[in-house]
Amino acid sequence: MALRSVQTIQNIHLFLALLISSTLLLAISANTKYLTPVETAIRWFAQPIVYIAQLPANAKEAAGSYVVSMDELHDRNDQLLKEVSRLNATMADLAQARTTIAELRDALGYVNEHRRNQVLSEIVQVNPNRQRLEVIINVGDKQGIEIDSGVLDPWGVYGRTVEVFPNTARVLLLNDERHATPVLVSRTRQYFIASGNGPDEPLTLDNVNLSSDIQVGDAVVTSGLGGVFPEGLVVGVVETVTDIVSESIKRVTVTPSAQLTAKSYLHVISSAEQP
Repeated sequence: MALRSVQTIQNIHLFLALLISSTLLLAISANTKYLTPVETAIRWFAQPIVYIAQLPANAKEAAGSYVVSMDELHDRNDQLLKEVSRLNATMADLAQARTTIAELRDALGYVNEHRRNQVLSEIVQVNPNRQRLEVIINVGDKQGIEIDSGVLDPWGVYGRTVEVFPNTARVLLLNDERHATPVLVSRTRQYFIASGNGPDEPLTLDNVNLSSDIQVGDAVVTSGLGGVFPEGLVVGVVETVTDIVSESIKRVTVTPSAQLTAKSYLHVISSAEQP
C-alpha cells in the first residue's frame, strides 16, 4: 500500500515536471530562436518516419486510382468497339448502294461519261430574261464544242449549245420552250419528245396515246435519236399522268433531274478527242 502511494506521488511529480518543461519550451520557442536548430533536426529525423508511416495510405490511394483508370479504359474500349461495328455496317450499306446504282445504270442503258469525250465548263453568264432560259459557258470552238453539243450537269441532261464562239458558247436550257429532247421511258422503252415549258415548269411528253403504258415515277432518259445526246442519259422522272379522253391522249409531265437553277460545273459532249 505504501509502495503504491510512493509510485503515485512519483508519477504526479513526473507529470508536473513534463508540464513545466513543455511550458518553458513553448515559451522559449515563441520568444527566442534558440530552439530553431533543434526543431529543424527533429523535422529532418522525423521526415523518413512520416513517409514510411504514410506508405500504406498512399499505396491504397494509388491502387484505387489504378482500378478506376482500368474501369474507364474498359468503358472506352467498349465504346470504340461499338463505333467500329457501326462504321462497318455503314460501309456495308455503302457497298450495297454502289452495287445497286451500278445495276440501275445497266438497266437504264446508262452511258458512262468517261467513255465519251466531254469538256468541263463553267457558267460565266446567265441571261437575265426569264423567258429565254440561256447561259454562257467558258468553252467554245477551240475546245471542240459545236452547235447542238449536248450539255450535262452532275444530275442529268442540262441543255444543248445553240451558238458557239472561239472560247465561249451559248447554251439553251432543257426547260426552255424552244427546247425539245428525244427521250424514252426506261421501263417500257417507248419513245417520245420531251418539251420545255418555261421557268419553274416541268417538261411534257408530246403526243402520248391513251393506250401508252406510263406511270408516275417512271424514269425518262435520252433515246439517242437526233444526234445531240447518246442513249441512256438521265432526263427526269414522270411526275403526273392525266388522261384527256376528249383528245385521246395523256398529259404527262416530267420533273427534270438536272439542277437548272444552280450554277454548277457542266460537261459538254465534244466531237474532238480529249487527252
